[in-house]
Amino acid sequence: MTVNEEDARLRAAAFQHVQRLQETHDALSSEQLAAGFIYQGARYPLVNPQRGIFKPKEMRYLLSIRTVYPRKHAKIWYDDQR
Repeated sequence: MTVNEEDARLRAAAFQHVQRLQETHDALSSEQLAAGFIYQGARYPLVNPQRGIFKPKEMRYLLSIRTVYPRKHAKIWYDDQR
């Protein structure tokens, strides 16, 4: 298995976990996300409270499941804030 394939599987597992959380909660809290998830016997965090964009050391690419809602007249940092 290539590094990209393993990254894709880990990423899919992360989003499946988030989807399961969303099925039982109206809005996900930071605490629920901080708990992370288990993949192949290891715990993986979903967020890093100190950083906005997150990359678990085991992954090749960034993992981002949060978004930022802009305040009126505030600077827009990312395209998905529009």
